[in-house]
Amino acid sequence: MEESSNDKLIGYAIDDNGFIIDTVLVGGNFDYIYSNVITVPYNSEYHRNRWDGEKWIEGETEEEKTERESQQLLESLKPSPDEIADAELEIKMLTMLTDLGVIQ
Repeated sequence: MEESSNDKLIGYAIDDNGFIIDTVLVGGNFDYIYSNVITVPYNSEYHRNRWDGEKWIEGETEEEKTERESQQLLESLKPSPDEIADAELEIKMLTMLTDLGVIQ
């Protein structure tokens, strides 16, 4: 249970499927908290936290996992701005050396 100042808790509003839809500040009387607000800290290792009624579980589907991993792979294959600048410089040097007849 994450505590904040003035006897307040950080809670997580969840939808009907158990997925976090908002972070809320729960104040004062903790005897009654709405059933869709969970005050148990979520697991930061999960990609898509889902409350199963007792605990946080991984809510990411296989399809979502495949899509996320594909996007991560695509991002990892993109050249960095420094790599692009180096390649442009190399092309300019090769063009210049070709124009001067140093290379063919």
